[in-house]
Amino acid sequence: MNSKRLTLVLSQAVSRVMLEDIRAIVPPQALNVFLNGLDPVRYATLDCLQSEENCALLASAIVVWRQLGHVHAIRYQKGEHVRQVDDASQFQLFSMMKTHRAILQLA
Repeated sequence: MNSKRLTLVLSQAVSRVMLEDIRAIVPPQALNVFLNGLDPVRYATLDCLQSEENCALLASAIVVWRQLGHVHAIRYQKGEHVRQVDDASQFQLFSMMKTHRAILQLA
């Protein structure tokens, strides 16, 4: 069965503060984490099952860490379409994450 997936790409600085929280809130069977110690901009790539619950939890975590000053830039990509969404609301982030094959890059 092909499940819809969401990809989060975290910078090394964001990974330091968010990665353990993400691992705590997303069920282990719904999350794959790939680390690249050679690239501080694309340090961690998270492949996540795109369920409503996972997207809601991730959107909430991103907003909290942004409010705490640890997430400064958010880039959304869907195919060829790329845009900066640094000030997106929690609902907007949730909606973007529910888009099939969405990629969110956090720095």
